[in-house]
Amino acid sequence: MRIPSGCSKNDKSTIVDKVKGLIFGAIIGDSLGLATEGMTKSEVHQVYGNGPIRFGIEDNEGVPFLRDSYRASFEDNDFSGDSEQQLLIIQSIMQNGVFSYKEYAKLLQDYSVHGLPGLDKKPVGINTTSQVVVAHPDFLTNPRKAAAEVWQTTNKLRGASGAIVRAALLGVPKFWDGTTVIENTADCCRITHPDPRCMISCVIVSTLVARILRGQDLENEEHENLTSNTNNNNGLNHINIINKSSVPSSLTLPPTPTDSHRMSTSSMNGKENVVSSLSQQQKQQKQQRQTLLNENVTPPPSSPTSSCYTSSSSSLSLHLDTSTTLMKIVRSVIDTNKRILTAPNTDPLFMTPETDVKQTQLYYQQLMETCSYFEDGPVDFGFLQLDALVIDDDDGGDGDDEQEALSRGSFKCLSAGLYSFTRHLPAGRETEYFKHILMDLVMQGGEADTNATVVGALLGVRLGYSQLPSEWVVGLKRWEWLEDQVDEFCSLL
Repeated sequence: MRIPSGCSKNDKSTIVDKVKGLIFGAIIGDSLGLATEGMTKSEVHQVYGNGPIRFGIEDNEGVPFLRDSYRASFEDNDFSGDSEQQLLIIQSIMQNGVFSYKEYAKLLQDYSVHGLPGLDKKPVGINTTSQVVVAHPDFLTNPRKAAAEVWQTTNKLRGASGAIVRAALLGVPKFWDGTTVIENTADCCRITHPDPRCMISCVIVSTLVARILRGQDLENEEHENLTSNTNNNNGLNHINIINKSSVPSSLTLPPTPTDSHRMSTSSMNGKENVVSSLSQQQKQQKQQRQTLLNENVTPPPSSPTSSCYTSSSSSLSLHLDTSTTLMKIVRSVIDTNKRILTAPNTDPLFMTPETDVKQTQLYYQQLMETCSYFEDGPVDFGFLQLDALVIDDDDGGDGDDEQEALSRGSFKCLSAGLYSFTRHLPAGRETEYFKHILMDLVMQGGEADTNATVVGALLGVRLGYSQLPSEWVVGLKRWEWLEDQVDEFCSLL
């Protein structure tokens, strides 16, 4: 873990700031995302109006969290299993000095029953796929085999986005060694989510983190952008060089992925019982939430500060172009790792149970269509339709198995992360826009905590801990405990 001399254009203090920004950005996103997790966009508007949602220590600002049966499991400004899985990685590395997927699997299994070591808190919010895999009788002895069997026998859990919340942090250990970053990421993904869509999504995120920590890519891209008119203080110009006509247009954006609602696995035995129990729990939560909504069908008035977070705001210049530098890096990372989908199972690092080459080619088309181009303009995640799968589930239709599998891709979560990561942020207003981007994302509903975890991590590593909103950081539940954990981890760098 010790950073060797000359491996990065960033000095050590900057690297540590970025790593802390990644971790706290992810936890902030997860915590804020709980407000709308599993809700449709119309339900979000019915509960929160135009926002903002009350969060952190801004006690007098925003609309308070809805307290349905799911959200009642969390305290104010609390975080879920998405954050705790990352904290497990931190604890695993601190115990072993390096990342080991076998050791992480043991911690994950113990966590699924007892919760995170050091916290007096039940494990609420573990994604469905991970729950089913961890419940497999062979998970402790052979987690890869267990995950592959779940993938093969439980079609509806394929391609879900639960593993991507762990990916950003895996870009930190030995970030100067791209092969190690990819190997750790693929191993961590494979023990719960062996689908090739999950794997390439995770690898893209962790590789981006590693490149940002190395710093060389940013410097190289700056030299290429000699025609740029202006740069912000991060050295990122905002000319959009991507030609939209080069993006495949034969496919529509796939529906948003989801691992559905979360619950503890301590009383679950077997894949079939887990899936059935989760399905019943989701229906009960949906009915209870609808009852709460029906009791107050008038959207609450927005906070006086809500203009900071809505697309109609005049107090902020919300038009954000695409950073040429960051978009080129994203496309380079996609191109470098596309063989996961275009040449499946030809690289030992990227072995998956998917053997249908036509299927993986289709996944590659979906990846390119959702992640290789983003429009300039106002910050607005509406084009991703992040609540689409929630709407599908509410309609009660099972759909064709193959189409169901296609709709479970993790690419919308990835796309939300890459869209946010590649926004050109005006110098001096990065903190302001961090809040705006996350709030706008969460107001879309869908799998909000997972999406916001990924977005928070990518923005956090880009901006650094020093530019995160202090009122949100300090307002986190167990903030001091988190600070101690993260500082101890960063001391290994």
